[in-house]
Amino acid sequence: MRPALGVALALAILLPACAGRISPRSVRSEVIRQAGEPATEFELTMGRLITALLKRSLGPRPDGSLPLEGLTGFELAVYRLPPGAATERLDFSEMTPFGWENVVRYKEGGRSALVMIRGRRDAIRDLALVVAGGQEVVYGRLRGKLPTTLPEAIRDAVVARGTAPVKEQLLDLTGEPQH
Repeated sequence: MRPALGVALALAILLPACAGRISPRSVRSEVIRQAGEPATEFELTMGRLITALLKRSLGPRPDGSLPLEGLTGFELAVYRLPPGAATERLDFSEMTPFGWENVVRYKEGGRSALVMIRGRRDAIRDLALVVAGGQEVVYGRLRGKLPTTLPEAIRDAVVARGTAPVKEQLLDLTGEPQH
């Protein structure tokens, strides 16, 4: 009986630490594995306080933007691929870590998107996305009480216009100038 209790206790401690291993570092490692060292990199992490202050200063969302009212924190990374790297062959679908649900997987030509969520029935609590197109890979992770329509909105944006609209929406939240 004791060994079973020890194993159960170890799993209870270790599994939450293993769940959700998606980050700018893991995406960057996957970019390097598939395409080589990024030509340029931009990484940003914002917690609950900074996110709340930014949302307050930005005011209501403009028409056509992603529904991010419940956002409490996020990470953003943009990697420009090295010259000659082909986005047609990039595939991030194997990155879905334990504890995440893969809800959108899209690939057509040189554009692709992977959206993963964790949450409850009424809202998404954590959303991670990796989108690739042109010569860029964009990673974003959103935390908070997010609407269940967000994964579909991201997919529609990537299908219709590539990675640019998703990257622009995430950059708008940071106050960073767009390139």
